[in-house]
Amino acid sequence: MKNIAEILETKKASILELEKFLYNNPEIEMEEFKAKEKFITLLRRENFTIESDIAGLPTAFVAHKSSGAGPSIGIMAEYDALPGMGHACGHNLIGAMGFGTAVVLAEILGELKGSVYLFGSPAEETGRGKPGLLREGWLKKADVAMMVHPMKFSALTSNMVNLEGYDITFHGRASHAAGSPENGVNALDAAVIFYNSVGLLRQQTLDGSRVHMIITNGGAAVNIIPDTAALRVEIRHENLKYFRGLVDKVLGIARASAQAAGCTVYIEMFEPPIACMKNNRVMIDLFKKHLHEAGITEYVEEFSTGGCTDMGNVSQEVPSIHPFMKMVRPDSDEHTLEFLKDVDEPYAIEQMYKIIECMAGVGADILKEPRRLQEIKDDFAKA
Repeated sequence: MKNIAEILETKKASILELEKFLYNNPEIEMEEFKAKEKFITLLRRENFTIESDIAGLPTAFVAHKSSGAGPSIGIMAEYDALPGMGHACGHNLIGAMGFGTAVVLAEILGELKGSVYLFGSPAEETGRGKPGLLREGWLKKADVAMMVHPMKFSALTSNMVNLEGYDITFHGRASHAAGSPENGVNALDAAVIFYNSVGLLRQQTLDGSRVHMIITNGGAAVNIIPDTAALRVEIRHENLKYFRGLVDKVLGIARASAQAAGCTVYIEMFEPPIACMKNNRVMIDLFKKHLHEAGITEYVEEFSTGGCTDMGNVSQEVPSIHPFMKMVRPDSDEHTLEFLKDVDEPYAIEQMYKIIECMAGVGADILKEPRRLQEIKDDFAKA
């Protein structure tokens, strides 16, 4: 079988071309049209079959190459940038690593039976890309899915949390605040009751719970009893069962706050639900083996974080991994100008190639020994 490292050497120019293009042409979520076109151009050179019309996701794509019945390896590519900050989350690297892994694996399909899918997943920052691909059934075409996120440290797994976000809008009745306040029903009162009541709830929540809010509408004029007030709230916790109970409590407080102030309340989810990460241990062990072969031995097994990613949604339906890998300086934090600078530096590029080799190694292991796929599915079923 062809050597992965040797194949990678022949693909480095196009991988770097993509990384530089993404970095120099940052596009925010659902506006990644240039990035999508660049991916498709490069993938067509590699003779991938492209599906570019994904319902509800104008900047998504699915690329596919197959040599017959066998394991189907799914690779995720993210490429949306942050508003005003470019690729300060490193999606230029994630996109390039996804592309690189897919094209390297495709080269060994002539000797092994199976398929490689590259899922062009936009809008990760708002959690709309992968849930959309799941909804349309695309990700079910893969037996496994994987991606790696650049970070200032390395961790094989993380306890990414569940997340839901809601807009809470209270409706009352306007009246002159000085002339006839008794005729008003103050929606801002309901919002304040809600905000303070959630603050009191926090003492009774499990460690790791997060409920954070902003007031998005507190009234129009100080001399008018507000007839509308609104808050935006996000709720997070790692354990799915506890999370569901916490969401119910917070939304119950909203309804009770409306009743207390004599208002009505309208509750609307403003972003897709994000699920916690279900890490596949068999795939992680394969990835670890290839890390060691690449000379990467400094990492932690698990990292605790209050963060989340729509890769969690994928992991609930398809066996998945989402390691963090050190690709920037130790004092460089995500979503900062320092991180933005670091993700295009020589060290990041050097690490990018190593990680592509590791991810491709995992895919090749599964393609070479399809029995591993059953082990992966068994671990997924019991997790």
